[in-house]
Amino acid sequence: MNVCFIDIGGTNIRYSFFYNNKRLSIKKKEIPVSKSFNQILNEILKEKETIVTDLVISAAGPKFNQTIKMTNQEFVIDAKKIKKRFNLINCFVLNDLEAAGYYLNKIKSNNKIIIKEGQKFNNNQILVCPGTGLGLSLIINNQKVLSSEIGNSKFLNSEFLKIDKRLIKLKFSKIEDFLSGSGISNLYEVIYQKKLSTSEIIYQLSNNNRKALYVADIFLKMLAKFLAEISLIYLPGNGIFLSGSLIRELEGFIDKKRFKDNFLNQANQSHRNFLNLMNINLIKKEHLSIFGCREFFNSIQKDSS
Repeated sequence: MNVCFIDIGGTNIRYSFFYNNKRLSIKKKEIPVSKSFNQILNEILKEKETIVTDLVISAAGPKFNQTIKMTNQEFVIDAKKIKKRFNLINCFVLNDLEAAGYYLNKIKSNNKIIIKEGQKFNNNQILVCPGTGLGLSLIINNQKVLSSEIGNSKFLNSEFLKIDKRLIKLKFSKIEDFLSGSGISNLYEVIYQKKLSTSEIIYQLSNNNRKALYVADIFLKMLAKFLAEISLIYLPGNGIFLSGSLIRELEGFIDKKRFKDNFLNQANQSHRNFLNLMNINLIKKEHLSIFGCREFFNSIQKDSS
């Protein structure tokens, strides 16, 4: 059994091969603008002389009938068509946060940072990733993973706009316009009338720039409020987990007491005790979607054996 696992994002594609159950290292390539997904996939599969028999792909975007129309690329990834074109035994497509969710319980404690302690009351977990957009998956009873398109919802927009009077509705049409890499850039631009990239803002933070610190503080306040709301919706009694390069970069600027206060104060008193049970963790480990593709495939093999 020779398997390839692929995670495709807005800029880069990461992939790894399993040959005879021996994993090779994860590789990364920049996505060529001029090539179709099938062309890129063909190049990857030809890297090894051994024929790939099975393929699992994770990508950002809603999944319907084993097809994902990507939200950060012009690609439509259809598992049935790919399986036929490349003569595969199996081909699966997963939403990127869905894939990462399958790996959540494999992450060791030394790859987690506790933001807020809590107390377990069921086996459900939530994985949240503010990245190119805002991704979320719900892991039910350590087995079933459900992805979400919550980043395209608007349920906290009006409240977020009140946090700073300089924020304007025109720039923020959905929740991921606040809570994402581009979101933190949007906040800086609207508040200070100057466009900075996410990486430039992170660099300013490392130099304790006053403006960048203020924007990061607003971003983290919004994130805490968002986590409180989704906690009341999904009831993640086994924890909330934050992942992605952006949140890892912001980890050193998280005031845990302030984050906890913003989280708890989002609810009224009767539900505040309930929120106090939730634990919140930041995941340091990278490439969760690739590892999650592997865990998903392993679970499929176990079910069919």
